[in-house]
Amino acid sequence: MNKQERLPKMVEQDLDARGISTLFGIIGLFLFLVVSVINGVTVTTVAFSFLVTQLPMLYQAWRRMKLLRTFNEDEEYQRLVRREFQIIVAMFVSLGVFTFLTWFVFDSMQELLGVALIGIIPLLILYVSMDRKLREADPEHVTNRELRRAHREQKLSP
Repeated sequence: MNKQERLPKMVEQDLDARGISTLFGIIGLFLFLVVSVINGVTVTTVAFSFLVTQLPMLYQAWRRMKLLRTFNEDEEYQRLVRREFQIIVAMFVSLGVFTFLTWFVFDSMQELLGVALIGIIPLLILYVSMDRKLREADPEHVTNRELRRAHREQKLSP
């Protein structure tokens, strides 16, 4: 399947996933407000709310992985697509660990942010490099940049 055939499917899937993601975001905001009213705003409340608001990212990544795996049967490409998803899962898990640490160990937002950045930055670097590796494994791979451009063009077209 070439890039011109893949792009509309990816844009459509992305828009579908955003609808569900918005629902997750609203639920996360509602939970944050309820917990904040009951317990007040604490570092733990903020950390937990941030974790809940990342559920949409996890859902979108899962949907993306499922779609990308239909585009190319090559084992190397399939492995890289799974690895990209695993990196996102690792980011989510690390945020969960930081939330747990905040709940039981840390008292300040600065400590939480310091530990979170140390754990998240390497995973973000790995995630960004996956687009290049996927493009090397499949020249027809639609990169994140191309997908963002297609979204912008769709918004501009009548």
